[in-house]
Amino acid sequence: MLRVKPLGQPPKIWQVIEKKNKDGKLMKFTIQEIPEDRYEDAIQHMCTYFLADEPTCQCLNAKNDPLFMQDISTLWRLLLAEDISIAAFIDNPNGGKPIIAGMNVLGIEHKNQKKNLSDYQFKSEKFKITYKVLSITSMLYEHYEVDKYINALGLSVNPDYRGYGLGKELLKIRDFIGSTYGVPATATMFSSIISQKSAANAGFEEFFTKNFADVVDKDGKEYYPNINSKAFKIMGKRFI
Repeated sequence: MLRVKPLGQPPKIWQVIEKKNKDGKLMKFTIQEIPEDRYEDAIQHMCTYFLADEPTCQCLNAKNDPLFMQDISTLWRLLLAEDISIAAFIDNPNGGKPIIAGMNVLGIEHKNQKKNLSDYQFKSEKFKITYKVLSITSMLYEHYEVDKYINALGLSVNPDYRGYGLGKELLKIRDFIGSTYGVPATATMFSSIISQKSAANAGFEEFFTKNFADVVDKDGKEYYPNINSKAFKIMGKRFI
């Protein structure tokens, strides 16, 4: 595992933000590194919301594909263990653990080091293709002339908290992560127009675009037929 955060360091709180809800009441969100005791809650959040809404996962009906869910959950757990993934927590009005209003699974990619993910034997053919698309971000090494960067495998907001710009706020936190841990840049594949707009508003630049209709197998058959998004974009940002 590649780590930039020292072992044993408690979860870092990056920012506390306030948003007005539809009734005009203030909601306070704490954006912080996800504690280890919330990892499984984070996986549950991603399986519930991300798999249902992210265009490629929705197109492939991933939430009803046990092998796809197993593969992506394994990768999420590996990335969460790097200890830099973040969530926007809000107090639970019913008491108990704070609610994960939104989150972003993050990890570090290094040009000269092989990651555990590369050795993982995927069981789902559908996920193999999706992972190849996600891995296109490696073009960032040349684009920014860096040897490591922050990558991501899922930006998700609970439907109850959509419409408040939490996606953009989560993406902006990468500035703090990069400068704190000495990682010079970030890049991510954004598959929906909403996430692409959030990234642009968070200062990300676009440096690769491809229509989903052009993602085909050797016989020219589309991998994502009838997907509800026209194109995916690789978008990035240099911090240092």
